[in-house]
Amino acid sequence: MATPVKHKFTPEALAALDKKKVEIIRENAVRLRADDLIAMCDLDLAERKPAIGASRSTSTTRASARSTARIGAGTSPSRTNMVVSGYHFVGERDYGVIDLGDGRFWTGSWTVPEANVDQSLTAGAYLALHVSKAQPSYRQGKIVGYRKASGDGDDAVEFLVDAAPKSRAWVGASSGDAGLKWAKMRDED
Repeated sequence: MATPVKHKFTPEALAALDKKKVEIIRENAVRLRADDLIAMCDLDLAERKPAIGASRSTSTTRASARSTARIGAGTSPSRTNMVVSGYHFVGERDYGVIDLGDGRFWTGSWTVPEANVDQSLTAGAYLALHVSKAQPSYRQGKIVGYRKASGDGDDAVEFLVDAAPKSRAWVGASSGDAGLKWAKMRDED
């Protein structure tokens, strides 16, 4: 196992920098294998609003179908011993969703590192789909599985969800299409 690279960056410090500087810091973190800093940079870059006039994705429909934000893998100093206990995604209503007819459904593809998903499954995480952050979710439930999505990048996954009737309000401070609810990891005895 690699020795963690020491640094003094925090999510707040990265947020105070311009996007180009964060991209450079991320490149250096990759070179130095500073996984926690890479995750912090990924999260920071995902939460930034795109430049006015910039394209969100290769197509509007595709952007609605999956998150254009990359949810950082691993942990950062502010997320040590934390797990994503809830995923909130905004997209076109039911785009890419497959209702299995037995109370479960597959979502469209979302860019989420498998390490995050594995931890979330163990923790009993939920998922909520929204048409906008201002509206409660229209589909939601407990994540019971996932699969890698073909053709959408290395970290693209589709979630298998055991549907629940109770809508959820948006959670997360991201300016992107994904919001996360973090919780403290339970100690394993």
